[in-house]
Amino acid sequence: MADYKLDNVVASMGLTEEQKKQIIEQSIREEREEIVNQALNFIENIYVHLPLKRARNAIDPVQRLKLLKYRLVKMSELNFQQEMIGIFTELRDLHTVYLPPMPYQSVNFVLPFIVEEFYENSQRYYIVSHVSEDFEHESLEKGVIVTHWNGVPIERAIKLNGLQTYANSEHACRIHGLNSLTLRSGSKYLVPNEEWLYISYITKNQEHYEHRFQWQTWNLPENQAQASSQAVPNLKVYGSLGVDFEASKLQKIKKSLFASTTQENNQKFYETDFQWSICSTVHGEFGYIRIHSFMIYDRQKFIQDLIRVLEQLPKDGLIIDIRGNSGGYIEAAEMMLQLFTANKIQPELFQFLNTPTTLKVAPEPWKSSIESLIDTGAVYSLGHPIGGHSYYIDEINQYGRKYFGPTILITDALCYSSTEIFAAGFQDHNIGVILGTNESTGAGGANIWEYYDLFHPLGYSPLPRNAQMRMAVKRAIRVGDKNGFPLEDTGVIPDYIHNMTRNDVLNGNVDLIEKATSILANMKGLHHLPLEVF
Repeated sequence: MADYKLDNVVASMGLTEEQKKQIIEQSIREEREEIVNQALNFIENIYVHLPLKRARNAIDPVQRLKLLKYRLVKMSELNFQQEMIGIFTELRDLHTVYLPPMPYQSVNFVLPFIVEEFYENSQRYYIVSHVSEDFEHESLEKGVIVTHWNGVPIERAIKLNGLQTYANSEHACRIHGLNSLTLRSGSKYLVPNEEWLYISYITKNQEHYEHRFQWQTWNLPENQAQASSQAVPNLKVYGSLGVDFEASKLQKIKKSLFASTTQENNQKFYETDFQWSICSTVHGEFGYIRIHSFMIYDRQKFIQDLIRVLEQLPKDGLIIDIRGNSGGYIEAAEMMLQLFTANKIQPELFQFLNTPTTLKVAPEPWKSSIESLIDTGAVYSLGHPIGGHSYYIDEINQYGRKYFGPTILITDALCYSSTEIFAAGFQDHNIGVILGTNESTGAGGANIWEYYDLFHPLGYSPLPRNAQMRMAVKRAIRVGDKNGFPLEDTGVIPDYIHNMTRNDVLNGNVDLIEKATSILANMKGLHHLPLEVF
């Protein structure tokens, strides 16, 4: 791929080869300097988790960006983009990412199957859970156990993959590393390191095989790629975002590739902005709601639809399943909590970093607190609900409780951002118990802003060639018994752990649902008592 279209322009100017080279190098230097300078400005002056990441990860992204400025022209285009992504990767923050220019944002790399983990006798295994309908092979099929990846034991290969992701916690790194075995975004990986892959696996008949695969490209149209890399505009109308956009994009690609093979078995789903069903088990009948995303533009309609569904569900207990939910609008997540408790919802609080730059971009009431605290050396502003003003508390409590049975929440390490804010609120208000398929959620608690949200008030220009950045600008801190705890790098710890079984992975979560309903059955008549009773 040619570095710049400028080559064609320079070629038509009748210049010497040396003059052409100087013009192209100057253009390259200016464009790259613009990208590095804005990354430096934003990370040093706006990035809310910088003090935490410096201490926890022993990194200095500011110094690394400063040193990068001395090597800009000598680097190839691919190496420069890799270095920028590497600097952001060290932050271990799925909110805070650098997106390279086109065509990287529109290209993704896929294999024709999905690998998931399960446990048997306390041992973790990795199984092919879905295979594309277009892929035919005599031995690699749903249910085979993957043992090695390019000759590396699968557990080790997943751990190495996880280090290349933006995920921070041990559990999130493993799950993201597992997902990236077979599906990778060009925005993060640019190009695969491997020209081909050798997969070793064991069939149901205990036969050992090895098969060579080549990456397939999955291209999004450029306008869709740019749309998926940017937040929905006009946040004053839609709300404040907390989301892992890359995970959301990859989830859509996975759904399109394996749509007919990823339906949950043995359950009839009704779908609006969420899926719902009634689970009939040995413990009785229970409601089940699955929320795949909080990217919900009309939160009033979302809540009203939920209320109508809750009126139809059994009263003996409800499962709310938010596994794989990478986030969305914080207001929609917090407004949902009121439906399951008589307690008044106190929203999670958000803080800016105290700097002269955040003073320019922060709205009220944060602006006043930054102005009064910036000279004191305090690191963060005062904390306020994401809605900013007092009427936000009234808004997220306007409907009140609508479901009166016991409630259990199912989480995993892919729950992120506004989804974790929902899980934290669920726990902080003693609404019910949390059943996790991993030891914590994804550990990302922040409100993110896009580069274009920041360059207008700060007077900066768009980045060259549609490169993008997004950044955690306000951090989330908890209320209730965990008042003041940050969500970033800690996440929400469940009350119970369920290790996914082979039966779960291949047959629609049957053992997971059985575990959840057994807990609900024990909660009957006790759901009005404090959480510690359970």
